[in-house]
Amino acid sequence: MMKKGSFVAALLVVAAVVSFMAMPGQAITCQQVDVALSSCVSYLTGNAGEPSPACCNGVSSIKENTPTKLDRQTACQCVKDAAAKISSLKDDVAQQLPAKCKVQINVPISKTVDCNL
Repeated sequence: MMKKGSFVAALLVVAAVVSFMAMPGQAITCQQVDVALSSCVSYLTGNAGEPSPACCNGVSSIKENTPTKLDRQTACQCVKDAAAKISSLKDDVAQQLPAKCKVQINVPISKTVDCNL
């Protein structure tokens, strides 16, 4: 049986994933990108040895919700802006995140990338 705290945490993760899903034809937003990657912060700052399953689900969600070049550029800029706000973010770790999650994604996770390419 799930403990109350675990159940609440599971509900929050489900709510975050549902709120992240973009409607077809609707551009991705920075809020959706932030929600998708929020569970990755401990990994990206070096406080966790591996990304969590929730983190990797977020990376997958970004891939699924960025089908066009414009979507990918928007998501890239959102990631770059969010990364710049985390002073302890390890950029080399961030760049390896998709590979660690075994997700091929066309949105670089880095605070130094040029998103216009």
